[in-house]
Amino acid sequence: MSKTLERTESRLSYRVPALEKGLEVLELLSGISQPLSLTDIAERLGRTKQELFRVMACLNEQGYLIRDANQGYRMSTKLFELGAKHASTEALIARATPHMESLTNELNESCHLNLVVRNKMLVIARVDCDADVSLAVRIGASFKLHERNSGHVALAFHTADQRQKYWEQSDQPAGQIKKWESEFASIRQSGFRTMESTLIVGVQDTATPILGADGRLLAVLCVSHILRVGEADESARISSAMLECSQAISSEFGPTMISQLDAPAHGVKST
Repeated sequence: MSKTLERTESRLSYRVPALEKGLEVLELLSGISQPLSLTDIAERLGRTKQELFRVMACLNEQGYLIRDANQGYRMSTKLFELGAKHASTEALIARATPHMESLTNELNESCHLNLVVRNKMLVIARVDCDADVSLAVRIGASFKLHERNSGHVALAFHTADQRQKYWEQSDQPAGQIKKWESEFASIRQSGFRTMESTLIVGVQDTATPILGADGRLLAVLCVSHILRVGEADESARISSAMLECSQAISSEFGPTMISQLDAPAHGVKST
């Protein structure tokens, strides 16, 4: 029997085996960045290849999965695209986009908007700049919260209970978690953080939260700035403009939490 069904069988009133298998596959692949073969997927789900063959073929044909030349399967962005049609996400993107366009014009830098979805950051919108060279993040890209700067900003604006639940599932060392936790108060006070990219040498990532009227985290606004030869330090200008932009977006949903956003000079800049 499937490992997933062992946990949920008692709660199911009506069984749809094929649908259950398809959902298990999608849930498994949503948390894995590398393609998996049919054999790997079957082993991880506690099922046989014969059970999953038709399900995998259907999901591939419908565009939910992508099969590569090595017969490995990975998630497409179709589920994200469906989710993006949800009213609340559509409203967030619609209200944020004009402000993001103004930010891009001011900084001549691309920016993107991230949403927390099931303990991951998901890129839901992007505005590109007209610069000859810029860095753009793919819409639909996702990563664990503790792996990127924007995820740390999101965690900083989570409640202590939310963070505790996240850490329990992250398998991160206690010492590392304690170090990160010690940085979150400063992020909350300044309202942003700038740090060297953990992926690309010569890139600085700045992230700032979009907050609702109740102070609840709605999304995270991000700019990845390429450090150019002979260029002066642009971090203060970028963070200042981003704070104004994030407050403008937040104001679309109610009074802004300005008291939490101090002057950029007091922000967190990690190296």
